[in-house]
Amino acid sequence: MGKFGHYVIDADGHGGDLPNWQARIPAQFQPKWEERRDKIKKQFANLPGVGVKATQGKAKLDSLERPGMTDPKARIEDMDLEGIDQTIMFPGGAGEEWAGLDRDFAIALCRTLNDCRAEYTRFNQKRLMSVAKLPMIDPEAAAAELRRAVTEHGMVGMVTPQHVREKNLDHPSFDVVWREAERLNVAVCVHGGGQAIDQVPIGVDRFNTRLETHAFTHPVGQMLAVMSFTVGGILHRFPKLRVAFLEANVGWLPFWLDRLDEHWELTPEQAPQIDRKPSEYFLSGRCFIGCDPDERQIPTVVNALGENVVVYASDYCHWDCSFPDTVKIIEERADLSATSKEHIFHKNPAQLYAL
Repeated sequence: MGKFGHYVIDADGHGGDLPNWQARIPAQFQPKWEERRDKIKKQFANLPGVGVKATQGKAKLDSLERPGMTDPKARIEDMDLEGIDQTIMFPGGAGEEWAGLDRDFAIALCRTLNDCRAEYTRFNQKRLMSVAKLPMIDPEAAAAELRRAVTEHGMVGMVTPQHVREKNLDHPSFDVVWREAERLNVAVCVHGGGQAIDQVPIGVDRFNTRLETHAFTHPVGQMLAVMSFTVGGILHRFPKLRVAFLEANVGWLPFWLDRLDEHWELTPEQAPQIDRKPSEYFLSGRCFIGCDPDERQIPTVVNALGENVVVYASDYCHWDCSFPDTVKIIEERADLSATSKEHIFHKNPAQLYAL
């Protein structure tokens, strides 16, 4: 039980990578890694805390250097500081899913990353958990890596970007991945990815600043993903699949479900993969959305869609997170009921990750 009186499950934290984990990438891929590292530096040169070392705003420019990002003992100490009982950690998103459009490199990179993250979580497997990064460039290989990560390492889910290169997530080639996630009873987590190296851009190529790119790509990308899982029929084809849409705020969701419902009612024949309103799939108890603690729209979403949708996310320890006050901020909110807080902190993330 956390220090604020709630059992708190962090549905979306970061870190969990061992220091210098890249040294474990197989030797034949080290030249590709060196080339890739240079691209990462260029791609994220205007990201606060990475390339940007000064700002007039509130961004945390040293958050990625927090010891708990790479040291599990320090991470537990920071969880205790915030009042978090369990955390599910996400790796960074720089296009490991396709790794320079090289299938074998993508497989090796994801496998190495998952192995190192599993070593991190072994420090305290009850409190530290992770999702698996998968080589989605090859869906069959991605399904195999998910199976390995869950059965050998105890990972509680998988992460996918909002789209995979030129394919939306409802492309039939990805059904093998969703089928395996459903069979293994683990969560599918859609989490950014629109800014990744070698991604096929959706809108972000029109912007030059991180402010514009970051503000745009997360919610718009998740709108695309929600449409794929509902209108595109993924949730219909896999009726036990659980899905989370993370790190994109929550206020857009009621509007988007209403709009999808309206368009389905106007032309249902154009959505032959489904037999009910898109919102009915989302609100079936299998879909969740991650909130930032200080979002003004959380009560609006809870009131519109019910208490069973929103999950708490610390976003530890990114440049735009509220560490060390993320639990405190929600706990002290007067616009959320006690039962809503219990769902956000515990019941909903426990349902998502089958904890």
